[in-house]
Amino acid sequence: MKRITRALAGLGLALLVPVGAGAQQNNAALPPAGPASVPTVALPPPPAVDNSYLDGRLLYQLLQAEFALREGEAGDAVELMLQAARQNKDDALYRRALQIAMEAGAGDKALSITRSWRQTMPKSTEALRTEIQLLIAFDRVPDTAEPLKQLLSLSTPAERAALISSLPRAQQRAKDKAAAAEQFRELLQPYMDVPDTRTAARVALGRIRLNQGQPVFALDLAAQAQEQDPKSLQPVLLALDVMNAASDGSQARAPADAASAPAAPAKGSASSTELIAKAEVIVRRYLAQPDTEPVVRQAYASVLATQQRLTDAAEQLRLAVKDKPKQAQLWLALGEIDLELHDPVSADSDLKQALALVTAQATEEAAARKAAGAADIVVTDDDDSPTATPADADAANPVRLAHVQLLLARAAEQRHDDAAAAKWLAQVDAKEADLQVVSLRAGLLARQGKLAEALKLIRSANATTPAEQRYKLLTEVQLLLDEKKLTEAREVLNKANAENPDDVDLVYQEAMVDERLNRLDEMEKLLRRILVLQPDNSQALNALGYSLADRNLRLDEALTMVKQAHELSPADPFIVDSLGWVEYRMGHFDAAATLLAQAYSSRKDTEIAAHLGEALWADGKHDEAARVLRDAHKLDASNEVLKQTMSRLKVAP
Repeated sequence: MKRITRALAGLGLALLVPVGAGAQQNNAALPPAGPASVPTVALPPPPAVDNSYLDGRLLYQLLQAEFALREGEAGDAVELMLQAARQNKDDALYRRALQIAMEAGAGDKALSITRSWRQTMPKSTEALRTEIQLLIAFDRVPDTAEPLKQLLSLSTPAERAALISSLPRAQQRAKDKAAAAEQFRELLQPYMDVPDTRTAARVALGRIRLNQGQPVFALDLAAQAQEQDPKSLQPVLLALDVMNAASDGSQARAPADAASAPAAPAKGSASSTELIAKAEVIVRRYLAQPDTEPVVRQAYASVLATQQRLTDAAEQLRLAVKDKPKQAQLWLALGEIDLELHDPVSADSDLKQALALVTAQATEEAAARKAAGAADIVVTDDDDSPTATPADADAANPVRLAHVQLLLARAAEQRHDDAAAAKWLAQVDAKEADLQVVSLRAGLLARQGKLAEALKLIRSANATTPAEQRYKLLTEVQLLLDEKKLTEAREVLNKANAENPDDVDLVYQEAMVDERLNRLDEMEKLLRRILVLQPDNSQALNALGYSLADRNLRLDEALTMVKQAHELSPADPFIVDSLGWVEYRMGHFDAAATLLAQAYSSRKDTEIAAHLGEALWADGKHDEAARVLRDAHKLDASNEVLKQTMSRLKVAP
């Protein structure tokens, strides 16, 4: 009988496979589609087809169905295929009937097929999964309660844990998310203490809690799961997600019915700072174990970098490259953070490690292609136009090589080695020379006294997207600022803001230029304009609060603004610096020094160091202040704020 399937393929019939995209169908014979019948649903992958029962009668039914479909009678095709599926109790035939209905846009019919499938084959987990998938796609999450319960009971332990882990995504898709959360909480109760599912159940419920804006409960559940299964990745990944949420200023409040929680988490609320600290305990506890998954340390470093805790992120990446020294991506990420920390020597070393690994990998791939007879072959289409070029070390991974070379140029630029920067930029493949390359080349020209040529280069660069156009504009502004052309920079920004009045990033940049021009009233107006558009803009709140404190004006208002910014972005070292500077202006020197030391440990920025030195000096710790200022001077001797502070305090470099 297997020869029959082959013969059908020879006829070109689409037996048990989706209809081609070009097939024209008349769907009048099917019930009208419901409002949710159009979403794309990924049906389960087909199992190996068993042709052992493919007798003449079944073959005739299938041919009838497929011919009906070819004639545009999708409704008849569904009924014929469904009849064959019922008679033969076959998952593949039910799936084919379902595909025809879905392609015809008949959502209600698709659901009725899954119910028929379940009635005929009550032990089919595929039928249950398909029904659940359709119900979720059609925003009928409450109707998933019974099939979910049945599927959990029929699944193997591994399948059950995977199904439980998918519930938070289903809850996110529900229109009534609170009702879905309660439905899934009840569904999970029997699995909270079963060894095979307790970790998945607690983490899933934790994610649902996080989706509801309850990160305190989420962290309590993650901690419980980790205590039961210290080696599991899932509680740690949940903790990292809480860290991300807290970085955006999320806070947790216990629901009115705290008894609905599965354990007894702490009631009340937690600040973002407290949430981050609690989440980090879970992450660090996992990382303290031997043989942990490198992906966790990488993810942790990524979260830290997002929070502007670059020193901590670099520490994690250095541990990661120690464990996995052959991963170029780790060295690349570390080099990028070194550049942000203004440590060009370390950046150069780390990026050269990445470059060596990328080049070696490209060489190995080229050699493998050559050994397989594929090297130096140009593949062409029928019209003989080339579509692939010969392989070589650079072409094996051009984007990545170009990115590393670009970063090496930035490292050279930070070392004030313009010749080395130009050398690295010259090595970047012309096809990969994006705006960042043009920007660096313009910077080199400006430092050579060729500002007009630099501006011409960046203004003539190709920029097609709004993001690229903004990058061009801000590069032009930075070139002018670097050359102390403040008025010209403001004119460029003022014109851009007139054309894009609601672009808060451009408004913020103009405000910062106004500050440097001592147009402080204009700066304050612009920052308050941002806060009208975005009341929770932490950068605008911070800038306005810092500006007031720096001028020793309205310190209570300044403190309120900076505290609000800190709650929104608790890990941002520049906001912590502002908070410390307000405390300094209020005469709270000890509290100021503590905050400023915290900011400086996260970001080795020279202006933060200058503020820390001021606070320590005012607190009577002159030797410590002098040490901080001298160390900062070694990193950036050109910073004006630092130079003025050292001069005023009479601290020699």
